[in-house]
Amino acid sequence: MISNLFRIAMQEITVVYRSRVILLMAGIILLLVLTAAWGGYRNYQTAKHIRDEAKASKRAQWLQQDPKHPHVAAHFGTFAYKPKTWFSMFDDGLDNYAGAYAYLEPHRQNDFVFKPAEGHGAGIRFGQLSVALVLQLLVPLLVIFMGFSTVTREREQGTLKLLFSYGITLPAIAAGKVIGQYAALMLLLLPVLTLTGAFFVAMTPGAGSDQALRAWLLLAVYAGYFLLFTLLTVFVSAMAGTGGNSLLILLTVWIVACIIMPKAAANIASDRYPLPAQYSFREGIQRDITQGIDGHNTSNERAQQMEKKLLQQYKVKTVRELPFNFEGYIMQAGETYSSMVYDKHFHQLQHTLLQQDRFCRLAAIINPYAAVQGLSMGLAATDLNTHIDFQQKTETYRRQFVQKMNEDMMHHSKLGDWDYKASQALYASVPDFQYQLLPLKRVLVFYRMELFSLAALLLLGSGIFYFILKRVPLITRL
Repeated sequence: MISNLFRIAMQEITVVYRSRVILLMAGIILLLVLTAAWGGYRNYQTAKHIRDEAKASKRAQWLQQDPKHPHVAAHFGTFAYKPKTWFSMFDDGLDNYAGAYAYLEPHRQNDFVFKPAEGHGAGIRFGQLSVALVLQLLVPLLVIFMGFSTVTREREQGTLKLLFSYGITLPAIAAGKVIGQYAALMLLLLPVLTLTGAFFVAMTPGAGSDQALRAWLLLAVYAGYFLLFTLLTVFVSAMAGTGGNSLLILLTVWIVACIIMPKAAANIASDRYPLPAQYSFREGIQRDITQGIDGHNTSNERAQQMEKKLLQQYKVKTVRELPFNFEGYIMQAGETYSSMVYDKHFHQLQHTLLQQDRFCRLAAIINPYAAVQGLSMGLAATDLNTHIDFQQKTETYRRQFVQKMNEDMMHHSKLGDWDYKASQALYASVPDFQYQLLPLKRVLVFYRMELFSLAALLLLGSGIFYFILKRVPLITRL
């Protein structure tokens, strides 16, 4: 049994490597992989250099600014830069569409700006060339052209009858062809992928154990993805009457799974969970800040209520008699209230984005392309969850930084004393913003549906592959 599988597999490898068309297709795809890898590396290095340089420059400006009033210093502001992840060279995900940095100042949660896609033409809508895009979209196409006639060819040449005469069953023949087709594919891809990985590691030293584990998981995900398409290709070839029918069915599956379904899911998600217009979103925030979240408690009324409460608490008649600067207190109270408003609106916005994302990801239950696309972006830290996490941590940093400025004003200056100047020691007490990626465990929790789906599709596909082929009437095999 094993010797028969081995002979069939070796024959498949020989047939694949004798086909000039297949070798030409493989050469083009491998050239695209190398081109995408080089482009990804250049983009990574350029973006990382720009962001690191800007981050260091803005930090130096913050630390070296002249002594000034704490609130004025807060309005001088600082910046938060989203680090370019090591795996963005492989899969840039949403990085081209999400902002790279934000200006941090009091009273306002600013948008992230500098979206690389804004500097591209309309072609960016089809996705920027990346190693992940080539592996997700074009390698399955290569698998189809390698194996669409693998069984139908035997039937048309009459060799299938000969194999049956030796007591080899159709499932065994198909299994040997799966092994051969998959081995041929890996022999084509592994040298270039190994070279690409070694290049990334050599050019970007410092990748830690977390990155290594992510790399192994990515390798396993893509290996499973290619195996699934190999199983499908051999199965259809075994069931189809002719090579032409087999190719037509497989190309239809590829177009639906890799092109139509993702686009249709994105359009339906956008219609089902619409995002607010930028103007109405900002107007709603400003309205809630000035008029109150409930619409009945304006900013002036809130200030008067706080003043009355503090006067009663400290048993004084005027705010000048308070043991701290009332203006600093009011400013921090305003920050606390505006933070509640921003949390309300941004959480609603993020919830809508996550609803859209979850809807699109539901396709992963039946579509391996959607499963691999989500897992790839998640492991590369270029997905929506990473971007939202970065926004939330940036906002936490902004609030802590502004609070430190307001508290210094409240405790070290007097009411109306705008000539007070904080020392540079205050600026140095504000730590530099350092973003830490989501732990790998949380990433795997986010994408557990995709992991389960890919594993289930492989197991289910293998089961269907065996049991259906085993029960195919002999007359349809010949």
